[in-house]
Amino acid sequence: MSKKISKKTKNKAKKEIKKTFRKRPVLFTFLLLILITIAAVFIYFAYTEGYFDNLFNNETNTDYSYFEQDENGFYYYTDTGFNSGQYYYTAKDLTGDDLVNELHLIINENFNPVSYGDARYILSYSDRNPNDNFESVRGIYDNDSISTTWIGQGEGRWQREHVWPNSKLGTGRVNNSSKNQGSDLHNLRAITGINQTRSNRYFSDGSGKAVTVGTQGFYPGDEHKGDVARILFYMFVMYDFLELTDDISLLENDSKTNYTVDGAYQGLLSLLIDWHKEDPVDEFEIKRNDFIYNGDAKNPNGKSITPQGNRNPFIDKPELVHLIWEDMTIDELIKPEEITTINYYNNQILIKNYNFLIN
Repeated sequence: MSKKISKKTKNKAKKEIKKTFRKRPVLFTFLLLILITIAAVFIYFAYTEGYFDNLFNNETNTDYSYFEQDENGFYYYTDTGFNSGQYYYTAKDLTGDDLVNELHLIINENFNPVSYGDARYILSYSDRNPNDNFESVRGIYDNDSISTTWIGQGEGRWQREHVWPNSKLGTGRVNNSSKNQGSDLHNLRAITGINQTRSNRYFSDGSGKAVTVGTQGFYPGDEHKGDVARILFYMFVMYDFLELTDDISLLENDSKTNYTVDGAYQGLLSLLIDWHKEDPVDEFEIKRNDFIYNGDAKNPNGKSITPQGNRNPFIDKPELVHLIWEDMTIDELIKPEEITTINYYNNQILIKNYNFLIN
C-alpha cells in the first residue's frame, strides 16, 4: 500500500512541476542557467586549485630526466614538477628561505620512515648500476660491483654508508630497528671496504679517484662528488637541525659533539655547490630517486616494503641549488633562446631493463 501511495505522490509532483514550468518557462530557464553557471565556476575553481589533478594526472610519470646547464654549470629553471597538482607545485616561483621552508614541507608530506634494517633490502634494488644493465649494485666512492642480495658477513660483504655521517646526524648510533634521520634512504648508499676509509671524514677538494685528504678530509671521487652534494642538500632541507657550513672546525671529528645536535654539521658548502655543477645529475641518481619514492622492494621473505614516499628535490630540480645558496633569481636562470646544449636521459630506452625495479 505504501509503495502505491509513494508512486502516486511522485507522479503528482512531476505533473505540478510540468504545470508550473508551462506557466513560467522564463523563470525556470533563468534558474537553470544560474545553476549551470555556479557549477561551471565551481569546476573552474577546483581545477585551478588542483583538486582534480589526482584524477587525471599520474605524478609518477613526471619526467625529471631532462635538464640543461650553461657554460658555467648553472642549471636552467624549468616548469617540470611545478604544474598544478605535481610534486613541487607549491614551491613554484619561490627562492631563498621561502623555498627551503616549502621544500621541507613537501618532502615531509607522505614521508614513510623506513627502518635501518629494511634499508639493506631496499638498497639492493635502488642502487642497481645502469652501466651493467642493472645486474649489480653500484658502490659509492669506488664504483665497486656489489651483489644484488644483501650480504652482511663473509665474502661479498657490503654495508650501508651514511653520506652525512651517523656521528654527525644529531642522534645516537643507528640499529636495524631505527627509524630516524639515520635510516633515511636518500642518505644511505651501498658500499664495501672504502666505508672504513671514509669513516666520518668531512668532504674535501681533490681530483680523480676517491682518496683521503690530510688526516680528516675525504675526496669522494670525480664520479660521485655531485651525488654527495645533492644528498647533503637534501638532508639539510629534510631535517631542520642539520647544518651545512664552510667552517672546518665544525666539521672535524670531535668526540665531545659526535652523536649530538651540537655536532650536526657537514660541508664544505661552497665546495658542494661547485661539485653540483661539475658532476651533474646522472641516470643512476634519477632511477634511484624514483625507486626510493615508489619502488617495490622485497625483504628476504618476499614481503613488499612500503616505499619511503619522498623525493630528493636537487636531483629532480637541480636549479633549486642556485636559488637557495647562490642568491640567484628565477629570471637569471631562464634559458636564452640561443642556448641549445642539453643533457637528456631517455627513460623510455631504459624502461625495458628497469621494469623489474619499478612498482
